[in-house]
Parts: sequence; C-alpha cells; structure tokens
Amino acid sequence: MLLLPPSSNPLLKLWQLPEAIAILRKMNPYAFEELLLTCCHERGWEIERNFSYSNDGELDGRVLIAGKLYLIQAKRYRGYINPKHIRDFYKVIRGEEAHGGFFIHSGRTGELSKELLREYQISLLSGQRLINFVLGQKSKFVG
Repeated sequence: MLLLPPSSNPLLKLWQLPEAIAILRKMNPYAFEELLLTCCHERGWEIERNFSYSNDGELDGRVLIAGKLYLIQAKRYRGYINPKHIRDFYKVIRGEEAHGGFFIHSGRTGELSKELLREYQISLLSGQRLINFVLGQKSKFVG
C-alpha cells in the first residue's frame, strides 16, 4: 500500500473545511456517532458503544484512554451549539464518575459554550480538529 504525504494525498483535498463539515452535517446521526467511535478505536482506544441510540441521555459512547474513562457526546449542528447540551453532558460525566469527556460537533461554538467547556474541562472537537480526528491525523486530544 502506497502512503502519500498529507500534502499530496488527493483524499485530503476532499476533506477540507467547509466542505468536510457539510458532509458530516448531512450524515445520518447514528452513522456520525459510529464514525466517531470507529475513529476512537483506530487510535487504539478501547470503546464501548451504546446499545440504544435514541434517548441516549447525552451519552453517545465511552472510551478508555490510558485506563481512564472518557465519555463522548456527538452533535450534528448547523448553527451554534446549545450551552444547555454542555451542561447536561457535564452532569452525565459527573454521574458516571468519568475522568473527562469529548463534546464533538459540526456546528459553531459560541463564547458561553467555550467558557463552559473550559470550566468543566471537557475536550472540544469541532472544525479543523474534528476533520483531523476523522482523518486519523496525530493530535493531542487529552491530557
């Protein structure tokens, strides 16, 4: 298998903002969640999928990273994310006694949402970071 450097890989040209975000927004929400969990698995993280997708209680998956539990919340937004969703996700993280969480979305992040994510120490994956994650590019996502 021939591996091309990122700058010459023709697939990367298909996965650039904003076209890549538009593709993710059009995905079925369950397929979007599965894509993200598969990306976690490909990074070597142990994953746990939900058995039910509807009414998932702000929890779309669990991953073990270096023996620590992190929760995943995935949202396909077109506009700004709702700060209430971050607050609700934080309650789930605390209730599950997880080490942290990943709030992953395809929308825009307003100032209040950014403040909440910092306050609650929830990792944000959106925009170019989300695309890099889906492409399997190396980046620091925790710790």
